[in-house]
Amino acid sequence: MATKRAPKQEAKQAPRQKKLRTAGFSNPDAPKPGIHIPPTLRECLAQGLLGSGFSPHGFHEMSVEHSKQLIERHPGLYRLADASPVPSSRPFAREGFAVGDGWFQLIDRLSAKLSADPGLVVSQLKEKFGLLRVYFEMSPLPPDEIEEATDAALAEAVAQSRITCEWCGKPGRNARREGYWSVKCDACAVEEARRKSMRPWVWRLLALRAEAAGEPGPPAAPCERGRLDLTPDHVLALLEKYPTLFREAWAAPKSPASPFASGGFEICGGWFGIVERLSARLAKDTALHVVQVKEKYARLKVHCDRDEGVPRDPGLDAEMRAAIGEAGDESERTCEACGEPGTIRERGRHFRVRCGPCDQIDEMVAACERIERLVGGLGLAAFSASADAQDAVRLAMVGIGQAASDQPPASRARLPGIDWDRLGHLKDAAVVMGLPVDEVWRFASEEAPDLGRELR
Repeated sequence: MATKRAPKQEAKQAPRQKKLRTAGFSNPDAPKPGIHIPPTLRECLAQGLLGSGFSPHGFHEMSVEHSKQLIERHPGLYRLADASPVPSSRPFAREGFAVGDGWFQLIDRLSAKLSADPGLVVSQLKEKFGLLRVYFEMSPLPPDEIEEATDAALAEAVAQSRITCEWCGKPGRNARREGYWSVKCDACAVEEARRKSMRPWVWRLLALRAEAAGEPGPPAAPCERGRLDLTPDHVLALLEKYPTLFREAWAAPKSPASPFASGGFEICGGWFGIVERLSARLAKDTALHVVQVKEKYARLKVHCDRDEGVPRDPGLDAEMRAAIGEAGDESERTCEACGEPGTIRERGRHFRVRCGPCDQIDEMVAACERIERLVGGLGLAAFSASADAQDAVRLAMVGIGQAASDQPPASRARLPGIDWDRLGHLKDAAVVMGLPVDEVWRFASEEAPDLGRELR
């Protein structure tokens, strides 16, 4: 029976091997034609795609500077940095140094010893169960004495990693923290716990603040929900000044569906002063914490919850309700965008509190979006042949020019990247109607989208 089945299996396999050879990828791990090949590790480091530091989930990579130093000092050992990340059996080409900066000196010493074997190449370097793990390929096999020296150097580095903090390089302890083993000193262990409890949008704000200061910080991952209308400095100032009131930004919320835990401050920057004054009043009740801050129907809405088991003070409760009501009343008279006196205005299906200049900026944004819709899918030839599209774009350009020319110095100072004087010249309809078609097309296809994004 077995002798009869063997030819059938061979007959089935033969066409498949022939097909693979004909297609040009007899190696199953080889990249297939037409598939995008990701950049190499060296290219990723040059573009800042790796080496982002700490992450909200505790995973961390070595910094770009340290990674580059190791690759430049030991090019033969880390030659996979210039190799394609395909196939997946070579994680180093895809992930790089998947350990913290605290082990940089340790890995540098190990690399110097491993470089004695020119046939050695690291295929993966990572942390596992709190210890350093290094996997490599050898071709050809080295002499016994070199192999023994390699094993000894690796064992020494692993032993050293057991007592070295992976984040800062100080003496540390390998312990299981929140289900994962890691080596941390006492200070970094506390910091790790604090960072793991943060909500994603708080993590993103810390990243933006560090980026603005030119300092290394956590990666700016997108938040789960909500907007980042308030500046990072404003939001972090509130969170750090009133940690008890905004405790759901730093720790697990009472309810997984908590709007504040997932979205943060869902308001525009003009209401920061109102929220700051309200927070100072609400902080008097230490049992109170915020579960939502948002705008609804052009009014500030703040919802709070109380700790269970804490007795209520009727007088304090009334004071808190009055504070929230007064803040809501003030918000109806304050421009959401800039904080100047404003009025409730209807725009589309929404109501917003805007001052005159900010309302005109909204009109400029709407005009840019209208221009994008008009030229969407059109080329220069099709646009040149459509008189209706040209007239509509020119009319929108005049509206942008009128709104830009009316902006006061304060509004222009908030958006210094916009050439307000040049936009102001567009208010002259005769000038706009006399522009060549190619200039109108360039404004519609290139400048209007960028202007809309800048104004938003």
